[in-house]
Amino acid sequence: MAPHIKTTAITLLGPRASGKTTYLSTLFYFPHKKDIKDKFGLVDVSYNKASSTEKLTHLAEDILKKGAKLAGTKKGDVIDLPYYPLRIELPKVRELCPTLEIIFKDFAGEIFEDLSFEHRWTQAQVYINELFTNLSWMIMLTDWQASHDKLLYKPAFEKLYREISEREQVNKEIKKLRLAVVLSKCERGEIWPCRLEPEEDLFKVRLPETYDFLRSKFPPHTNKLKFFACSSFGVLNAQHNDFDPRPNRYISDDGSSADSTAFLRDPEKWQPFGLISPIYWLATGKVLNDPRL
Repeated sequence: MAPHIKTTAITLLGPRASGKTTYLSTLFYFPHKKDIKDKFGLVDVSYNKASSTEKLTHLAEDILKKGAKLAGTKKGDVIDLPYYPLRIELPKVRELCPTLEIIFKDFAGEIFEDLSFEHRWTQAQVYINELFTNLSWMIMLTDWQASHDKLLYKPAFEKLYREISEREQVNKEIKKLRLAVVLSKCERGEIWPCRLEPEEDLFKVRLPETYDFLRSKFPPHTNKLKFFACSSFGVLNAQHNDFDPRPNRYISDDGSSADSTAFLRDPEKWQPFGLISPIYWLATGKVLNDPRL
């Protein structure tokens, strides 16, 4: 019997420098590693040779291994938002849907930031309708600046929740909306030990105002919101016996932004973390049991 295939369109949203481009690069390059394919059976889908996916796939190795600078998604017309299709096959996973077909729609970081400020709200409105064409949202955050919790993240979610509530009144399909909120860059030393329980050990502790607001609006029993942690780089001892907890990430000393120039310190020890779990939950509503994915 052919495997059940679930096709899910996912909106990727988050502020600038939250790691969205690096995440997508990792996701499209990661399955090409032979040891990873053998272990987990990750296979990328064929795609239109003129699509954004081909460009990203070709650039991914340079981005991850050489620190090549790739500009994040720029805010423009909604019709120009890039789409990235892929297939993820997990033959060793016995849960629902071992084969996923995903279409990512990547929103510029400025759009998320526009949501946070009243005077920029009108600039964001043109994108709101486009947001709701997908009912699976992956929202990437970091905790680099403590002020972001109160001044950036919580206000943005307040605006999004207002839109969700208003639209649910006229379109019952909106009730199916799921939000995977992901704390990226968890290879950092103070975050890595907390990655396995991201809701309790990361969001509740490091982004408390955002966390409290989200949980008050989306309590656990609704299964509409789940918290995740991910790392595109991982740490050096993730798959080896030697004890080296340093992030497997090197940041150029040329004065440029760490968010745009970080690359793998040791490609042979590359083991990213948490790439697939938020996708799997958005597609199925089920938790993927392998925490490494």
